[in-house]
Amino acid sequence: MFLNNKAKYSTEGTTSASSSEKQDNSSNQNKESSEVQGASSLSEEGAKIVALEAECATAQAKLLETHDRMLRIAADFENTRKRMEKEKADTRIYAIQEFAKDLLPVIDAFDKAMLAIENSQINFETEEGKKVAGIVEGVQLVSKVFQDTVKKHGIERLPGKDAPFNPSYHNAIAKVVDASYTQETVIDEFMAGYKIGDRILRTAMVRVGAPD
Repeated sequence: MFLNNKAKYSTEGTTSASSSEKQDNSSNQNKESSEVQGASSLSEEGAKIVALEAECATAQAKLLETHDRMLRIAADFENTRKRMEKEKADTRIYAIQEFAKDLLPVIDAFDKAMLAIENSQINFETEEGKKVAGIVEGVQLVSKVFQDTVKKHGIERLPGKDAPFNPSYHNAIAKVVDASYTQETVIDEFMAGYKIGDRILRTAMVRVGAPD
């Protein structure tokens, strides 16, 4: 009887130990399963983060590309606007270019009249001189108004006497060699030159003094 009880206790102890081992194995398996699931979850989260970072980088690249494109469009627009404004101004100025050329003989006539008045030996204190003085004053006034008007429309006289010689402005029809000149200089102007805007209407006919 004693042996049977002992065997019983032995069997129960073995069974209990076996059950405990099974529980431990099950616990370890559950733990390993949880760890595997946790690792899998972390791996998925990491993949999502990497994917989001890639999408963010792509979006930033597209944003920079769009920004650069908008800057180029804005620059092109500004250049086009400036070009159109210049073309508009040029059209306004140069539309009267041919008309301005036709005005040059009139300007020359006024210049000759003014030169003749300056070189005249008229005594404006005499009775006859006083009559002429009124005419002279009228011519001077008309000349000034005319010069102001053509200047208003962009017609300007080119540098003349005492100006450095410039082949773009001057047509030298005579030359005087003199060592006193340090550079080629206009010493006489036979016909004035004019320009409208940046375009030459007529070069000046001049005599030039040169050091050699």
